[in-house]
Amino acid sequence: MKVLFVFKGSVFEQINPIEMDLNEGSTILDALNLVSEKKPKLRSLLFRDGQLRSDILVIVDKTDVLSMGLLDFQLSNNQEITILPLAHGG
Repeated sequence: MKVLFVFKGSVFEQINPIEMDLNEGSTILDALNLVSEKKPKLRSLLFRDGQLRSDILVIVDKTDVLSMGLLDFQLSNNQEITILPLAHGG
């Protein structure tokens, strides 16, 4: 299945959208780990001490998955994952 990662905000301004093929049943957290393996410079922007950073927003199809506790939610084909820093400027 295909998933599109979109990065917004000044911290991510040099990162173009990334489309990835994921295994069926992949979760949002699986996808974040895989994209950070594909683009190693993302690792420190997404994770700190092995945990997802608390100063970013992860939005899947207009839902803030971090605040809803949905990192274990299984993704579907053609979903969009938008990542932006909390201090993104409005």
